[in-house]
Amino acid sequence: MPQIVLVDDHPVVRLGLRALLAEEPDLAIVGEAARIEDAVRAVDLRRPDLVVLDVRLEGRPAGPDLCRTLKGLPVRPAVLVLTARAAAEEVTAMYLAGADSFVDQTMAPDELVATVRATLDGRRVWVPHPRPPVGRGGAGADRLREHLTPREREVLGLLLQRRTNAEIARALHLGLPTVKTHVSAVLRKLGLTRRLDLFVDVA
Repeated sequence: MPQIVLVDDHPVVRLGLRALLAEEPDLAIVGEAARIEDAVRAVDLRRPDLVVLDVRLEGRPAGPDLCRTLKGLPVRPAVLVLTARAAAEEVTAMYLAGADSFVDQTMAPDELVATVRATLDGRRVWVPHPRPPVGRGGAGADRLREHLTPREREVLGLLLQRRTNAEIARALHLGLPTVKTHVSAVLRKLGLTRRLDLFVDVA
């Protein structure tokens, strides 16, 4: 039976997730954590198949750092990011940190359960709620990827929000040819040939 650890600093969110997933006879919640160090300890002890976590923990965008830590453990769990809000650079940071799926807390309960199952099956579900970019920043690529420039991280965040080139150009106040150049650079640095490759096996 697949085992799951819930990581969120809001008790009500964890309670709701536990209640929802407890109705599924083939899924088992084996741990919860509100703090980063407790999450790492729980995952290292329980070795779950899946960790559900938020982008922001303990009042800061610590999700990417936690995700990288979890992906560095001897037994690496799948990571499903469930968040109420995320700026473009935070979406980028979670992708580069190795998150397997990324969804919005506003999705319907049955869709969330389907996302949990899809992620456990090794499929990527990446459906962030569109948010306007809030400036440059965010995390860099991990050691397996070339570093993206700050502008390229912004572009990647918007690509992950399924924005078209024209929408990216408007959001970042850039010309369309410039956007196309940035998109090509992002895909090349990630080892991809098409933007659809960002969404492999989307459910």
